[in-house]
Parts: sequence; C-alpha cells; structure tokens
Amino acid sequence: MKNYEVKQVIKSRYSQCAAVGGVTTTCCCAGEPTASSGFAADHGLYSKEELSLVPEVSRSLSRGCGNPTGFAELQPGEVVVDFGCGAGMDVILAAHRVSPRGNVVGVDFSPQMIDRAKQAVLEARLKDVTEFVIADLEQVDIPDDFADVVTSNCVINLCPNKQAVYREIFRVLKPGGRLAISDVVYEEKINPDVQEHFQETWPGCVGGSLEEDAYFDIVTKAGFTDLHVIARHRLPPKELEEMACCPGPEFTPAPDTADLNAVQGKVASIKFTAIKPAQ
Repeated sequence: MKNYEVKQVIKSRYSQCAAVGGVTTTCCCAGEPTASSGFAADHGLYSKEELSLVPEVSRSLSRGCGNPTGFAELQPGEVVVDFGCGAGMDVILAAHRVSPRGNVVGVDFSPQMIDRAKQAVLEARLKDVTEFVIADLEQVDIPDDFADVVTSNCVINLCPNKQAVYREIFRVLKPGGRLAISDVVYEEKINPDVQEHFQETWPGCVGGSLEEDAYFDIVTKAGFTDLHVIARHRLPPKELEEMACCPGPEFTPAPDTADLNAVQGKVASIKFTAIKPAQ
C-alpha cells in the first residue's frame, strides 16, 4: 500500500473502534471477543492507582504497549504533547502530573478518538489543563519549541513515514526538551517476504514495525541525543496475536498464521527516552 492508503486504513480502523467505544470487543484479536478494559490496562502496564484516575471511556479504548507517563518524569508546570493520543488515557495521566500550572495537548488524526478523549477529560475534570488537535502526526498544528515533553504510546510503529513524525516531534519540542516513547520493534532481521506480507494489509502493530537498529537510526537522524532504553518486553505468542490485530478483530484482519509464526520471539515493546539538545 502507498503511504496515504496506509493512513486511511489505520484511520478507518481506529475511528470505527472509537465509534463503538471499545467495549464490545477484545482489545486486539487473541481469543473470543469479550468486553475489555484495553490492552495496556489488561496487561498490567498501569497501576491500580493510575487506572482509578481514568474514566472508563478512555480505559476501554486504550491500545498502548507501555505507559510513557510512568517514566517521562513529568513535573508540575510542564507542557506535554501526546502524539497519537487516542481516547486520552495518557493525556489524563500526564495532566494529573503537570497540573495545575502545566498543560497537555493530545494529537490524533481520528476525530472519533478525539471526541472520546474530550468526553474523558470532562469526566476527569481536567478540561482546563488539556486540549486536543486533530492532525496527521507528520504535520501537527503546534508551534515550534512548544513542549517540554513529547510522549507516544504504541502509535509511531503504525505510521508509514516515521522519519517525518520524528522530525515533527523534534520541531515541537523546546531545546533541552525530552521524549518518552513506548513502541513496537523487531529485535532482529525479519524475512523480507514476511514483512512484505504484513505491509500489504498493515495488520495491527506488526505491519509498520521496523528492526530496532533502523528505528533508533531514525530517532537519532531527527536530531535526538542521549537515547536510553528504559525497558523492553518480548511479546509472547498471545500478546503478539493481540497486537497484530489492534484495534480489534472486527476492524483489522488477522495476519497469516505462518507469517506470525515466522516472527515469534522477534517482536518486542520498548520504552525509551531521548533529548533534543539545548541550543
């Protein structure tokens, strides 16, 4: 698929998921469809205390592979931008950390997801410290040198032009600002035929994933320094199946079993930070 076709497919899948509220399906695709509180919540990526701060509408639509607000070391008064905010789970958690003087901006290209996020921040009584922008992550409507921190949670792997996304993150960050990212990568080289199969339908979080070295090369070429991997989690078979069908089986076709078997033990979620050098 061409880049614009990939974007439209992803936008359609996640918008449909948001329209039904994420409550009629498993968060991704392993097992029979049941009600779910979201992949990140179901897999223990957030503490009970954190989950208690987030309205159900946001929890049920969470599709992350990490918890960037948990390692971003957010401080009161900071400005945060969440790239690919979905229904606002990480926006809400960041807002609790930076309020009352700080501000959090959530960016997503799905109007339906943004509607859910706005509903969630109203329920969480955080409207005064949050705002939302509907935009392609390659070109967000945010000024230069705006944010102290940019977060993103299992979204950039979906983007066909990761170079453009990281250049945009670099532009938005203040000099000396930092990023805190959770994402999915291949830990070793993948058979090109298998990768081509994934890219034909862009399934879940394996369709656009890159080998780790190639991914980090994009980050450093965008200008970031002091890249530090906080943690990594190799996806076991069930989690890999789930992530390969995000946001849910009604929306994303399951990859061929042989292709999934070919990448077993080679896919990991990673958490990392990096810095935009001070001028």
